Amino acid sequence: MLGRTIGHELLFRPSATAERSGLGGTESMDDNRATATVIAATLTAFGVDDLAGRGDLFVNVPRSFLVDELPVALDPHRVVLEVLEHVPPDEQVRAGITALRERGFGIALDDLGPDDPRWELLPLADYVKIDMAQLGDRLATFAAQVREAAPLAALVAERVETEDDLRRAQDAGFPLFQGYYFRRPTVLTRPALAHHAVVAGRLLVQLGDPQVSYRRLARLTAADPAIALKVFRIVNSVSGAGRTVRHLHQALVLLGRERLRAMLVLEVLATAGHHDDEIPLTALARTRAAEIMAPHDALEASTEALVRMMSDLLHVPVVELDPQLRRRAPSAVVIEVCDVLDDYLDAMGSERSPVIPPPYTGLQVSMTYLTALREARALLATVYQPGLARPAVHATVEVADR
Repeated sequence: MLGRTIGHELLFRPSATAERSGLGGTESMDDNRATATVIAATLTAFGVDDLAGRGDLFVNVPRSFLVDELPVALDPHRVVLEVLEHVPPDEQVRAGITALRERGFGIALDDLGPDDPRWELLPLADYVKIDMAQLGDRLATFAAQVREAAPLAALVAERVETEDDLRRAQDAGFPLFQGYYFRRPTVLTRPALAHHAVVAGRLLVQLGDPQVSYRRLARLTAADPAIALKVFRIVNSVSGAGRTVRHLHQALVLLGRERLRAMLVLEVLATAGHHDDEIPLTALARTRAAEIMAPHDALEASTEALVRMMSDLLHVPVVELDPQLRRRAPSAVVIEVCDVLDDYLDAMGSERSPVIPPPYTGLQVSMTYLTALREARALLATVYQPGLARPAVHATVEVADR
């Protein structure tokens, strides 16, 4: 009799229609990008509970993530890191795995086989995954050898695709099983925005200066709706279901510099970023104009303007975004200001006359937006060089039941 599902493995696919998943056969930037994409998607699009329920997440990691060259920005108490078969068990890798275990991560050796150089990593493993198809009649003998070398590690039989496979794995003493016999993989997607690569890079530079205030970080983050949206989603995933966030500045404070830095590193690695050079300028100008028009609620006004821009770019109504952002409802003054600003910008784009209700005037709104546009250009002159952004690389996360 089979027991409960204890976890799910997250796999990378370059697109929703790709026939194969997983990383390359050798250590490469593609491996790093695939893992970064999976981690970034878990952080900013889905959340651990959405993907794993009450179980754990199993995530493939190449050497760079094990030796702390790239951040493993996931909840260590819900994640098992799978050491890929081509990772060399050198001193740095052993030290990195030890440090990750001390943080609370589980460790699995993926596709362990006879004469595998990772054999010396067995004392550090919580799980050992063995591909049944590669061993044939030697399965039971090899499993016994692994149990003797790592008596505390749980053995996982991979590629269990038929009832005969399951029976053979059970006869060989495996307590855990993974494969299509139980369930086919599920490809999960969610509407997302690609970040602007240069804005993300400049934010990383600013984060290296401890003197840079959260206020300035919030202004720079507002230049890219994609980054701002992901900040809100991460904060929601770690701050508890009952907490509301008032504005972007507060969300960044709750997130903290280290989490923001880790998120940006993964985002920059996972995708090249979008190439629409007008989005940073428009985002900064809209949010700054909202601040000027609502001076007593400046932070909430800029956040409302930014959320509306996210809504436009994603083609998702604000009322559907707000539950994801867990944002406190803006004041009536903020809503009125953003309505006026939206109508002004829409009118400018369609060459019609805007309808500006009192106490605002068309001249006031126009001068305010032109001032905000000038300030936005001045700020971006220090953070952005046109022509450096590249097209986005789209990816999805495959979740396979174990």
